[in-house]
Amino acid sequence: MNITFRHFPFHYFLECMDNLGINSIELWGGEPHLYVYRNILGNIRSLRREFKSRNMKIICYTPEQCIYPYNIASSDAHWRKKSMEYFMENLYAALELDTNMMLITSGIRDFSVSKEESWKYASDSIFQLTKVAEMEGLILALEPLTKYESNLVIDSKGLKKMLGQSPSLKGMIDTVSMHLAGETPDEYYSFLPELSHFHLMDGDGQSDAHLALDDGVLNWREYLTNLQSHRYKGSCTLEIMGSNYYQNPRDAIMKSLEKVRELGI
Repeated sequence: MNITFRHFPFHYFLECMDNLGINSIELWGGEPHLYVYRNILGNIRSLRREFKSRNMKIICYTPEQCIYPYNIASSDAHWRKKSMEYFMENLYAALELDTNMMLITSGIRDFSVSKEESWKYASDSIFQLTKVAEMEGLILALEPLTKYESNLVIDSKGLKKMLGQSPSLKGMIDTVSMHLAGETPDEYYSFLPELSHFHLMDGDGQSDAHLALDDGVLNWREYLTNLQSHRYKGSCTLEIMGSNYYQNPRDAIMKSLEKVRELGI
């Protein structure tokens, strides 16, 4: 995932992926690589040429939604409307990029209103997105965030409650969120007919730190074994973040890839 390379030009990320033998990526939609409100059509055309020349595929498009000022669960109607416009713009960007999946989250509850009211705002917003996604043949992968990032969908129970609105809306796993919720892939597979996507990271077990594999305490090898036992056929993305990694992202990705390949995967 290019988010680890956020302080490098995008072409440097692509060159590193080529050198590491990676031809499927998750595209983070954020500055300075790709942002829907800055020369989006020109950037998409340039990126498509790059991907085509390298025989590279985007398996998921993930617009930035934790740092930028957008919140589909906001009680402020104007802010919620602007947030929905942002995600609609990104949905069409995903289609232009020839990917069939976009990642979304539930937004964040305003503490000035009840959780039920915030849940309704989030649910209504996601419903609007799924209607367009369904018409366009796009999968929306709903990611539970950690309790430090959101207060709505943060575990498998919340995910289960939010799903079912549309066949285009599917569940996914983030290993850091899953661990902080005290869960394993089995909890997700107990109610999901299929898992759409998987974020594979290590973590410190206490915060939302997204660490390179074996830099933390998570049983990530057991997670992969669990996925294999459930015959998971999707992708696993290394969503590695942090100042220690931003300075030398290639090494962080390379070392994690080596550890996965040691397992024969």
